[in-house]
Amino acid sequence: MDAYHPRIAVTPSDPARENRTFGFFLLAWTLTWLLAFPTALAWMRHATPPPYALVGAGLSAFGPLLAALFFSRIWGKRGVFFERFWASPVLVVGSLLTPMAIHVVATVLYSVCGGQPSAWLHPPSTPEQLAALVVFPLGEEFGWRGFAHPRLAARYGLVRGSLLLGLGWGVWHLMYSVTPQAAGFDAIAFVLAVVELPLYSLLVAWVFERARRGMAVAIAFHAGAHLDHIELAPRAELGLQIAHVIVLAIVAIFAARALAAADARHLQVAT
Repeated sequence: MDAYHPRIAVTPSDPARENRTFGFFLLAWTLTWLLAFPTALAWMRHATPPPYALVGAGLSAFGPLLAALFFSRIWGKRGVFFERFWASPVLVVGSLLTPMAIHVVATVLYSVCGGQPSAWLHPPSTPEQLAALVVFPLGEEFGWRGFAHPRLAARYGLVRGSLLLGLGWGVWHLMYSVTPQAAGFDAIAFVLAVVELPLYSLLVAWVFERARRGMAVAIAFHAGAHLDHIELAPRAELGLQIAHVIVLAIVAIFAARALAAADARHLQVAT
């Protein structure tokens, strides 16, 4: 795999722009948490969220996109913050199906180890989950992969940059870890997000680079994770979540090796 190095780039001697990357994450977190807070507060109080709170929760998914739009006006060419949208249909379909494949392999491992999964697939089953299938990939990926990925990759390399992005992505889920099922803050859900999303970030980065940073593959990959949302499995099946982390980590290691090799080839050419 050859790493794609776009027009948007950050040099290692540019600390001001590095600070703006952190500012992007801070703004994305703040916007999302403020909009999602009324719904989270209602659930912590074991109450039904009012209509305005549910609207805010829906809009909260666009925190990363809004942050990218804001910072692209400060740091970007004519406000452009991503390189291209379209990508190979094969890569788009493959990206859509990859999360499901990982989930199925994890379920097989869980079963082999003696677990009894309640379901092999966890597709969206409510209007809210169907909406999330569309809203979250569009609201998040233009920020994570469109804005943050090129800048973090340029400064820290594809592997470290992707891991840092995944960590910020995981922390962003703080307010979404308050659920009515948990009757408050679900610490396990939050820990899983912080652990899994850096690993997922490596996988998305790998297909994203292969697609010359075409946003369609990042959106498709994210949608695929909602198309079969293994986090919807019952909390009693914690072993399934552990199996999922193991499988995800193994695949992420291969992705990291490919990304590191691509960075090394680029460095060789540059020198």
